[in-house]
Amino acid sequence: MSLMRGFLHIVCLCALLPAGSVFAQRVDREERAAARAAAAEARAAKRAAAAKGRASARETALEKWNRMTPEERQRALAKLPPERRRELQQKLQQYRSLPPDERQQLRERYQAFSQLPPDQQNHARELFRQFNSLPEDRRPIVRREYEELRSMPEPERSARMNSETFRSRYTPAEQQMLQDLTRVFGSTR
Repeated sequence: MSLMRGFLHIVCLCALLPAGSVFAQRVDREERAAARAAAAEARAAKRAAAAKGRASARETALEKWNRMTPEERQRALAKLPPERRRELQQKLQQYRSLPPDERQQLRERYQAFSQLPPDQQNHARELFRQFNSLPEDRRPIVRREYEELRSMPEPERSARMNSETFRSRYTPAEQQMLQDLTRVFGSTR
């Protein structure tokens, strides 16, 4: 009897082995499918993070600064050399004192600048240095002319820059600067 019972146990175990093997295969397939789904989810999360990073890279320095808490701003300022810190604080104060429409114009110009290729950004920086090196009394005159030129359609702008009045009013260096500025930053039209 006990021999018979042992034999039956062995037969039952043998009968269950193929079912266990099929069950194990099904579990393996489910585990692989779950692993593939998890990997796909991880790739999607990575793509989303990369897209967010690209959007953040397009964000202007001013926007990043405005998003900072006062504590984060203080920490950022503390990392700067004293001279640079004072300079930045002065510029921020000047910016805050501007009327809202002028601040908006400044943000738009900075956005346009940040979208230029690096070589054109360097050229624009050089133009800004040239502008800042103009005598104090010439800067507002050249700035007004630049604003007027930017608001004109291209044919009208070209005609004005080729006029005798324009050439007599501005030095050759100022004329070149105005031409370069309108070429780099285009027009408002």
